[in-house]
Amino acid sequence: MKKFIMGISSALLAVSLVACSNSASKEEDGYSIQKVKVKITDDSNLIGKIGIEDDKGKMVDVKPKALYYEFKMKQQGQDKFYQNDKDEIEAKIIPNEDLKKASINTVGVNVFDEEHDQFGTGMGIEEFNYMKKGKVDVHYDLGATVKNKEMPLAPSNQKLKELQEAARHGKLIITRNNKEIGRYDLETLESVKK
Repeated sequence: MKKFIMGISSALLAVSLVACSNSASKEEDGYSIQKVKVKITDDSNLIGKIGIEDDKGKMVDVKPKALYYEFKMKQQGQDKFYQNDKDEIEAKIIPNEDLKKASINTVGVNVFDEEHDQFGTGMGIEEFNYMKKGKVDVHYDLGATVKNKEMPLAPSNQKLKELQEAARHGKLIITRNNKEIGRYDLETLESVKK
């Protein structure tokens, strides 16, 4: 009887260890956000330029203004989980209701809605270093800095302040191969459940 109880105890211990190790390994390949910067910018080194055809049919570069997010992040797991992330990771902002409303009030559309076709978006990932730290940036165009026939002019800096004040009222979503691997509150920078 003692051997039978010891056998059952050993089996239960083995099953619980396997269950714990499986749940731990699923969380090992996540990220943590160390710091976030949010600003309205027209810096083409951060957000690029847009090629637009002028009145004479010639392509010209136009600088947009954009709502720019820069996230300093740290990888939480083993290196093997992140080998191809630079090419497979995507990030986007899901706005809370007040951020969505601020976007509509400021530029006339919810710039976070992927269905709209008025403004562009962009995303970049800086290579993570040996300390597993790197940078992810996301931006949403708000209009052009000069008059043109393809993109509306950006609102005034004064009007854009409303949008910047609400800019951290939402979530950052990180996906790998179109599968969500992280969701973070923009105000607390903490991981949150779906």
